[in-house]
Parts: sequence; C-alpha cells; structure tokens
Amino acid sequence: MEAVISGQRNQFRPAYLQSPVPVDQVLHSANAGFIVHRTGLIRYEYRDEGITFARELIEHINGRQVGNVSVFLYEELFGTYNRLHWVLHLKQPNDYGRLLDLVDHDAKWREIADLDRLPTKGGGAWDRLFVEGSIQETVICPQHGLGHADHDAVDTFQPAARYQSTLPADTLLNSATAALTVHRVAQARYLVRDEARLYGYEWAGYVNEALRGAATAFVYEEMWGRQDRLHTLIHLASLDAYADLIRLTQEDSGLRDLMSRPRIPGFKGGGSWPQLFIDGSIADTLLVAVNRPDSPPTAG
Repeated sequence: MEAVISGQRNQFRPAYLQSPVPVDQVLHSANAGFIVHRTGLIRYEYRDEGITFARELIEHINGRQVGNVSVFLYEELFGTYNRLHWVLHLKQPNDYGRLLDLVDHDAKWREIADLDRLPTKGGGAWDRLFVEGSIQETVICPQHGLGHADHDAVDTFQPAARYQSTLPADTLLNSATAALTVHRVAQARYLVRDEARLYGYEWAGYVNEALRGAATAFVYEEMWGRQDRLHTLIHLASLDAYADLIRLTQEDSGLRDLMSRPRIPGFKGGGSWPQLFIDGSIADTLLVAVNRPDSPPTAG
C-alpha cells in the first residue's frame, strides 16, 4: 500500500504526483465533465509487474494528453487486495477517442503493451498480469441539474463538480490533491430518484462546509450503466479526516437534522433518507494513490 510510516503518523502521497505537469494543469474530479473508472485485479504472483505496467501506462498518457485527459492510479486501502483503479478524467466523451488513437498509432504505447513483463517467470505481456475478466469500466459524470453552473459557459460534457460548491477552489480537495478518497456507491429507488439526488447534493454541501479543507464530497451519476446508481467521491486530507467525518455524522446537530429531515412526499409513501435507497446497495471503497516510491510524501 502507498503508506509511509513516519513516527506515529501515516503519510499518503496525492495522485497529482503521477502527472508530469503542475497540479493546476491536470484534469481531476472537480474540473472534469466525464470520468471513466476502470478497475482490474492483478494476480497475486505478479503484483510488482502489474503495478509497474500500470504506472508506465498512466505516465505516458499524462505526458501526451495534457489538457485533454488525466488518469490517476489507485488501489484499495481497505477492500480487495491487488485491485487497481484507473480514474480517467476527460472534458468530453469524444476525448476518449484520443486514447484510442494512442492505442492504434502510438509506438510508445505499443512498446509498453507488448513488453515482456515476465522474462524470468515464463514470459508474457500485460495480459498475463491480470485475472481474466476482471478489467471493467464504469462511466460517471458530475450530477446534472444541481449546483450553480452556467451551462452555456462550461466547456465540459456536464458542468464540472466544482460548481456543486460555492467554497473557494483552493479549499476544495479533489482526486488529484487528496491523500485518500472514499468512493461511495448507492442505488436510488426509481420512485424517489430526484429526492435521492437532492439529498446527496445537500449532504455533500454540508460536509464540505463543516470540514472545509479536510474533506470534500462531490456527487455523480452513472452513465451508460445501471439506472439511478449514484456515486459520491469523498476526498480526504488524511485518515484523521475520515474520523472527523464519522464524528460529524454522529454528533453534529445540523447534519443530523439534515439526515433526519422528511424527504419523500406523502403521495410517494413518505420517509427520510433511508427510504431513498435500496437496502444493501450503499458501499464504500477507500482508495489511495499508487505512486512511485521516490514521490515526496504529504502529511496524513
């Protein structure tokens, strides 16, 4: 895992260190309009080789697609061992075509893909490193219809998630700058899909205000996937910030009021937030960036 122990504290490195350009030039969860989330499971015996392959791939993309595509690599701190997460941040769906062009025509891409990764283990390229059938993609976009964006002024497929908050940009964490990220998935009930989205938006806004600089939550919805499956990315400055988030949900009267507030009109059966989602559908995964060992640490 990408943790460096220093005294009694863990230090986690933010994902922007995976890009050769300054952090203010990368695309990330706050300024992208279209996000492709790819996961793949490395075979236990090939962990080192799999991570090396994944790092080389994202470093090449980030160096060639500045301003168009930024991709960051993560793994699960608590979850499935050896499952990698590539999060591709784009402005528009058509920008994915730039990656396909690399696949088809770029010599360096072909070199990375074709390289023998297992010269002392029987030989083989990247395809031997991963469990068959484990690589899959999900497309998510910033939740539309909420926030304060001027739709005529944005240059992204959907208004970027930063428009979900009125806080200064330098107080918002994102997928490039956070030490850790909680990826929360929840399946809204069809009947109350709008109410579920509004609740998620209000919950995130409250957290962002209460934990300014320590935690930032953005809401998204799944595109070309499962209808009304909602995604929240909760970016954390440290593991301590996650403890602060738990404490906030348990002890803060304002947030408890928001969570207990009636959400569903009587003609739809009534209820508060638990009735907005299908039971058992809410799941959290804690992600940390997979950086090179020589990347400078940040306090966690």
